[in-house]
Amino acid sequence: MAVASASGFGGLENTPLARIGYHNKIIARGWDKEFLPYITNTSIDSRITACNQIVQFTKQPLVGEWRTYEKNQELVPDYVSPEAFCMQICNAAYKSLKFDKLDIARICDRWAPFEESFLQSAYEALAEMWRKYVLTAMVLEADPKNRGNAAGCNKNIKLGAPSAPIKITSENFHRELAKLKRALVESKRWKNNEMFVMIPSSLMEVIVDSPYANALQMGNCGNDCSILITGMMPGKMLGFNVFVVDCLPQTVDKATGELSYYIIAGHKEAYAFAGDLVEGELVRPPRYFGIEYQMLAVWGGKALYPEALAVGYWSL
Repeated sequence: MAVASASGFGGLENTPLARIGYHNKIIARGWDKEFLPYITNTSIDSRITACNQIVQFTKQPLVGEWRTYEKNQELVPDYVSPEAFCMQICNAAYKSLKFDKLDIARICDRWAPFEESFLQSAYEALAEMWRKYVLTAMVLEADPKNRGNAAGCNKNIKLGAPSAPIKITSENFHRELAKLKRALVESKRWKNNEMFVMIPSSLMEVIVDSPYANALQMGNCGNDCSILITGMMPGKMLGFNVFVVDCLPQTVDKATGELSYYIIAGHKEAYAFAGDLVEGELVRPPRYFGIEYQMLAVWGGKALYPEALAVGYWSL
């Protein structure tokens, strides 16, 4: 029997699932609600089409410090040229969804909402994998001088370290956040309106009980401080765009026995990320009354500016 889809197509093999390139729409349906574009450089020079592909990012040029001038001095130029960064897409995952013909017949004209729900679920599962990949990589690839209990140019900034996490309370939260900012400032990577910090949702309990509970007075939230769909809070804290997420790397600290989180702060262009669904097709398996929809996703990432990332190690 014919099965109607959300787009009015009749028959499962004539629905958008069977259209060439439809798998790209699965990413598009959720990307505008995703926080990854706000904390990573996703501006690649070419579209991803396969695993092991080499993609190129363009890095921001640095011109260096100004030179003092003396009369009749010969000028020494600093050469500025576009600097590219190449990265290999070396991670892949697949999803194969199987539909039995009896289920297809049973769904009948309710196929449209069914299709909507399973595609949304497929995107969310993939996005969750990407989020954990990016945040874990940021922790591992951040510059050593921007993490640990000897951070900063003079090694006198305590950001927390395994076996010695910073215990966060409503009284010291703002001070510890300021330390992350100081590490980035000393690295000369602080840029107003372009910085972010990722905090766990459990930290909201501390903020609510802090002196900044009233519209998060550390920033300029105004009257509406509801969290946006991306996880970003309106306004800023000490100049940071704040994202409240549930996928930060965490561990039970061996020394204290407390659940501890890696708090990530940095510039939105510090880490390069690229990912996409590169395959999507309907397949009729042999010896089976049904259809499979198979998808292949690939992704990769790397720190462009490790010194533009700072990592705190906090317990609550």
